[in-house]
Amino acid sequence: MDHYQIVKEVINEWDPKYLLRYTSEDEYDREISLIVSLLPTVTSVEELAVVIQKVFDKMFSVSEAHSINNCYPSALKIWNKVNNKFPNVKKRHNKK
Repeated sequence: MDHYQIVKEVINEWDPKYLLRYTSEDEYDREISLIVSLLPTVTSVEELAVVIQKVFDKMFSVSEAHSINNCYPSALKIWNKVNNKFPNVKKRHNKK
């Protein structure tokens, strides 16, 4: 599964604006594309949660749905699925 499909699956499952019950499954495609484009720049789940928050805050008005606490579970799911696909990213919990 490619990164776009992974992020799409997680974001659509989360449905942060509760739009998917009323619209098509491509509702978040712009946000997903932005997140995917920024994936190679993140080095931790926390950074990915911030990226997700910033993307949704940019595309929609700021709301509680976009707090770091609400973005973190989706960031963790995405991170776990794609982490091994970014060889230049250090794993956060590697033993030395």
